[in-house]
Amino acid sequence: MIRASAAILLALAAMTANAEEEFKFDASEFDKKPYEFNGYLEQKFETLKLRGDSSAYRLAFPGEPAQDWLQRSTSTLELSGKANYQSLAADVRAQASYQGDDLVHTTNYGQVMEGGLRWSVGPELSFDIGKRVQRWGKGYAWSPVGLVERPKDPSDPTASREGFVMASGEWTRSFSGPVSSINFTGMVVPTNDNLNNDFGREEDLNPAAKLYLLAFDTDIDLMWRGKGAKPEAFGIDFSRNLTPALEVHGEWARTLDAPRNTVSASGLTSSGQINFNSWLLGLRYLTKSEVTWVAEYYRNGAGYSANQLDDYYAFLDRALAPGASPALSSKARTVAQSGYGKANPGTDYLYLKASVSEPFDWVYGAASVTAMTNLKDGSWQLQPEVSYTGFANWELRSRVIFFGGQPNAEFPTKSSSMRVEAYARYFF
Repeated sequence: MIRASAAILLALAAMTANAEEEFKFDASEFDKKPYEFNGYLEQKFETLKLRGDSSAYRLAFPGEPAQDWLQRSTSTLELSGKANYQSLAADVRAQASYQGDDLVHTTNYGQVMEGGLRWSVGPELSFDIGKRVQRWGKGYAWSPVGLVERPKDPSDPTASREGFVMASGEWTRSFSGPVSSINFTGMVVPTNDNLNNDFGREEDLNPAAKLYLLAFDTDIDLMWRGKGAKPEAFGIDFSRNLTPALEVHGEWARTLDAPRNTVSASGLTSSGQINFNSWLLGLRYLTKSEVTWVAEYYRNGAGYSANQLDDYYAFLDRALAPGASPALSSKARTVAQSGYGKANPGTDYLYLKASVSEPFDWVYGAASVTAMTNLKDGSWQLQPEVSYTGFANWELRSRVIFFGGQPNAEFPTKSSSMRVEAYARYFF
């Protein structure tokens, strides 16, 4: 698999397209169509270099014998459709997938990712009901103000996400002056035992709101989430172009009375409530050579200190060691799900990405390198990637993810030390 992925990388780098396409403008393409249908079919291959003797491996693959390598294949079909009738619009996006390897096989026969009905009362007012993905915040890798959405995957921030069922209303108004645009969105995200279980299981309407302002050439959002299945939270974000090549953005959010669980190295757990602030500051810069740089610092107020993570890793080693009691192993899995098992459970992170389109005159090609580090324990993740879109309706992509740092730090304690991915996606 590694040789095949390396061959893909070299083949993509060698591809060029010399034919120039004639540009044509057709105004009818921008008319609202009564029906729209599209989607993609994706085949993905992965090779993972496993840490078969680690507690993270035993946590991810309970009861499985240790092994060094794992080959995984994932097939995904995503379909999207939209219908427009006067002031009404109905849409749906659904996925079906199959993932298989030597240890686990998972089949998803069909899952609605988002969809619903939208009624545009007029150019300034609309109402929406259905399953929606809210994209709050200006951050690229993280979004502290994403109060009503599933968190991003920092390793693949643009990956498709599932929404929550909600009802919302949106009002927009434009002005002449320093404040040129206002947009207000209010919503409810109802939860109970059968609805929005990932948001919370308590029966509640969970109100939330966002106010957007374009003021003095700066994008500003004010957000709020009422107390319900999740704690009350509020925040603000901004984005501003300082020059045509330099953009600065930031986010800040405060959460009140949030539950927090900790565990000692011996396995003693404690629970409580805390108020915490999370924030992000980043920039995006385009160089004269057309290399785009994205840098972000993320402060995770709900994260665990380096000492708390050391205690957690020590507890995992003890609870998941060969011969450990089933009760202790079960407790380790419960603790992991309480917060320690999140993508970035620490407090301070730095993200840096450099990307370029058509490097070395490689037409339709793109390349990037992404680095992420836990600033408290010094562990890191490095991710080079290439892609090619020179074939009509096709996207080819390959990347390698390396994890490094001191033992018992965040990234080296994952179940794998390296992952190679290659996929082909066909759009229709």
